Amino acid sequence: MRYFFNISIVLVIMTIHVGCTEKVRTKELPPDDLIPKEEMTDIIVDMHLFDAIIWKDQKTKTKKIQQKKHHLYKSILEKHNISREQFESSMAFYQSDLNMFDEIYEEAITKLSKMKAELEKE
Repeated sequence: MRYFFNISIVLVIMTIHVGCTEKVRTKELPPDDLIPKEEMTDIIVDMHLFDAIIWKDQKTKTKKIQQKKHHLYKSILEKHNISREQFESSMAFYQSDLNMFDEIYEEAITKLSKMKAELEKE
């Protein structure tokens, strides 16, 4: 009985290893309507700004937060003239290349830091 248990464990580990390795090897292809890195950075900046607004509202116990979140995120996509599907497929592509995703987030953080510094000057 213990022999079968050990074999089962080894098979599970091998299956997980092969599955994870295969995912690393297959790089996601860019979607036809890929959002350019610069615009994706701007979208992420907008989303983080709206997250700050929502967080403030949650802190003060404002009702209908979920409805407000949905409206704010929808308005970001409309502002950039993209669909939710286009955003999700572009995000999946960028997340498949962690170096590229890091570049986008580094730029977003830089932009947010500059905005914060400008507000603190005023």
